[in-house]
Amino acid sequence: MATQVLDIYNSDDPRKVIEVAVDLLKDAQVVAFPTETVYGLGAAIHDVSAIEKIFEIKGRPESQVLTLAINDANELVRFAPNSTPLAKRLARRCWPGPLTMVVEAGDSDSMIQSLPEDVIPFIAPDGWVGLRVPSNEVLLTVLDELQQPIALTSANRSGGADATTAHEVAEQLGDELSLVVDGGPTKLGTPSTVIKLADDEITVLRGGAIDNDKLVELAIPEIVIICTGNTCRSPMAEAILRSKLIRQLDCEADDLPFRIHSAGIAAYPGSPAANQAIQAMDEQGIDLNDHESKQLHYQLARDADLLLTLSNSHRRAILSEWPEFENKTFVMDPDGGDIADPHGYPVEIYQACAQQIENFIDQRLPEILGLQPPVNLFGEN
Repeated sequence: MATQVLDIYNSDDPRKVIEVAVDLLKDAQVVAFPTETVYGLGAAIHDVSAIEKIFEIKGRPESQVLTLAINDANELVRFAPNSTPLAKRLARRCWPGPLTMVVEAGDSDSMIQSLPEDVIPFIAPDGWVGLRVPSNEVLLTVLDELQQPIALTSANRSGGADATTAHEVAEQLGDELSLVVDGGPTKLGTPSTVIKLADDEITVLRGGAIDNDKLVELAIPEIVIICTGNTCRSPMAEAILRSKLIRQLDCEADDLPFRIHSAGIAAYPGSPAANQAIQAMDEQGIDLNDHESKQLHYQLARDADLLLTLSNSHRRAILSEWPEFENKTFVMDPDGGDIADPHGYPVEIYQACAQQIENFIDQRLPEILGLQPPVNLFGEN
């Protein structure tokens, strides 16, 4: 019997295609899905018979473990509770997307430990698991509906060419599949990059859509300092922190291994820094003349490792909008106090505000420096 191929985008009822795929997965069947890279074979992870079918269909040695497709970057810490800042950073910035991360998952609190014992050898035989959030609306919807990760591998014969269309999947794997979900040609047409993260060093296990230069860029820690209008306190704090890091790390501004931003909860984009802030910073040899205010937005907040607010009201405003950022959003004062807004006051008040900011940054500096990845990100490989 020929493999069933359902074109989701030309279907009268795309939801029905999703339902069929989910029902088959629940029934321990193997389904082929589109991803942004190449087509993949998927099986629900709570039934070892479904996982074994993947190996039979591909002709793949069972010693080659499968990746877990998960539906959200926040799932990383459920499988790898001791994830490092670098692992969390790459998850935030790359997922959904073409990066598979192999991370340590042997901790007793890992979700891996809740899987059936006969499944673990196919997923995490040595306490390490490969995780990925595919950037494909079809597969992400299936993951949401299934409410469990999917064991995923490329939809081709072992050693064969990667399939980038549903037709190529059906051609290679014949009638061995229950269903191929046709989501059109894949966007990238090249496999995901696979990396292993150990002690915050990256080992590239398979090159792919994200090259090493891009990984280096993605690994740079990012800090955002937030006030109201982004013309007084936060521009001064941004400038002071950048200056301190440059001195501490003895580097040029262009070589600073951090990205430092400031933003406002209610900023009018493109506004200059207040004259008093420019003057207060000028006395420290820091030039704020080119500052342009910007509004805090979701992507800036999501990508940041640390969101430092100048008052508790700013922190509350961020968490009311994006409660998922609670674990990285703090007032700059380690004791939880506010830094008063100097807007409208003479330069002496700005100078006192800048001194207060500098004192708190000094207290935060060890924590901030601890966000750095290794100088040699790729170790010996």
